[in-house]
Amino acid sequence: MRLTAIKLTHSLMMGALCWPALLLAQTPITIEQALINCKKLYPSDFESKKRLACFDSISTPVEIAKETSIIQNATEEEAKDNLAKAKAAPSIAIENPKPKLTYLERKWRLTSQGDWSISDFETYKSNYLLVTNTSNTNDIPQTPSFVNTENRNLDNQDLRFQISFKTEMMNNIPIVRDLPYVTSSRIWAAYTQQSNWQVFDAEASRPLRENVYEPEIVLSLGIDNEVEGEKLRYIPRMLNVGLVHQSNGRSTPTSRSWNRLYLESGWELSDTLSLMVRPWWRIPESTDDDNPDIDKFLGYGDMSIRWEDRKRKNAATLLLRNNLRSDNKGFAQLDLQRQVLNNPYLKLHLMASTGYGATLLDYNHRQTIFGMGISLGE
Repeated sequence: MRLTAIKLTHSLMMGALCWPALLLAQTPITIEQALINCKKLYPSDFESKKRLACFDSISTPVEIAKETSIIQNATEEEAKDNLAKAKAAPSIAIENPKPKLTYLERKWRLTSQGDWSISDFETYKSNYLLVTNTSNTNDIPQTPSFVNTENRNLDNQDLRFQISFKTEMMNNIPIVRDLPYVTSSRIWAAYTQQSNWQVFDAEASRPLRENVYEPEIVLSLGIDNEVEGEKLRYIPRMLNVGLVHQSNGRSTPTSRSWNRLYLESGWELSDTLSLMVRPWWRIPESTDDDNPDIDKFLGYGDMSIRWEDRKRKNAATLLLRNNLRSDNKGFAQLDLQRQVLNNPYLKLHLMASTGYGATLLDYNHRQTIFGMGISLGE
């Protein structure tokens, strides 16, 4: 009898801890919402054990039914009978999320508002480390604003690396969230830095050829593209409005910078293929413009197409840009990624590009570049 009493006491304690989660789960909610509810119920660090028990109850709903069936009974025989019924009963009604999100849904968090903090960071553009080789070094970079006569005698190989991340500043934005067809609204702050290092040029003391700094702020809207439960691929899944500054932090005559406003639309052409189209408008600068003709080479927008296999182990991205003028100055870059070492975040990365604007200093210089290395994230 004493052993039975101990078992019942233990079951009562566990059931009491799990009971709030059971109450929360009576109406269909997402697992993400259930986790947020547990945090709200037990916000204090002194209640961490209760919070963990609440989390466990979400991930194993059948176990909640087992424990609650015990606390509702006074005898061991009745408890066993209810446990058998609990095993046969369906799980608590918690709505399961989609098993696989599309690239745009993952990248811009289009499916829910989420539980996010400004201190949480995630990848934005590619984060990579590549050894690159160019067909045509830009030894004397020129611009209409400055005369440059310094020959840098560059090596045709660089160690190129890029870091890029973003963090959510705000979500569920008033007024915007009430617009027709808008399913999510977020403001992101992003930062990208690309560096090109002449690490193989020992004679010149391995200088950093150029750093390009690119802070950015983005309003991102998820768009409902479903009609009667069917996705219409011609309707954009997302819409971004962004303000971006790009500069290389150098002094004249090799200083380069510009500011742009852009409107970016994203389509899910299929579950594995997405299309991004981004027209931009350059914000006019003063008479001290470092590169007044930059839009004649980099154009007025870009387009990228991304494919990934269903297991997300292989991906390919094609970036296209053109100045849409009669002289037809353009740029194309293909990036191939393949998961290695069974690690979803570590990829073998191959890159090939040709045209104008491989870097900001080379905005009016044409070259073909091949690179190979590794990348992290998507």
